[in-house]
Amino acid sequence: MLVGDSYIAARVLKDVLHRTTGISRDASFLTTLFTIGVLANALRRVAAPALRVLKPRRPSGADTMIAAAVLREIPGSVAGAQARGESFVGTIIALSIVASGLRPFAASLRRVPAALVAFRRSLGV
Repeated sequence: MLVGDSYIAARVLKDVLHRTTGISRDASFLTTLFTIGVLANALRRVAAPALRVLKPRRPSGADTMIAAAVLREIPGSVAGAQARGESFVGTIIALSIVASGLRPFAASLRRVPAALVAFRRSLGV
């Protein structure tokens, strides 16, 4: 289903580009990317003045207090009411989330020594 959806999205994109810019519907992928880049650059120049109004403001004191309260309540909502009085619960939760995200990276790092040995063997060193 994903392949079919992506195919339809690509065909619709090529049809929209054909109608707006006049490039062929059978144009190469690089031509399509180049055309998208040119259109994005032109739209950026036109839309920049309008988007300056939406420029983010500095957070107020109330916004900062709300963010601090949310950060303070996260360990209690994750680990339960007993964790509210314990020290470093938030740090432990944050480290566990970061560690689980780094597992694929660590697994690829474990393969580096073997790859270096194979590379040296291929060079005859």
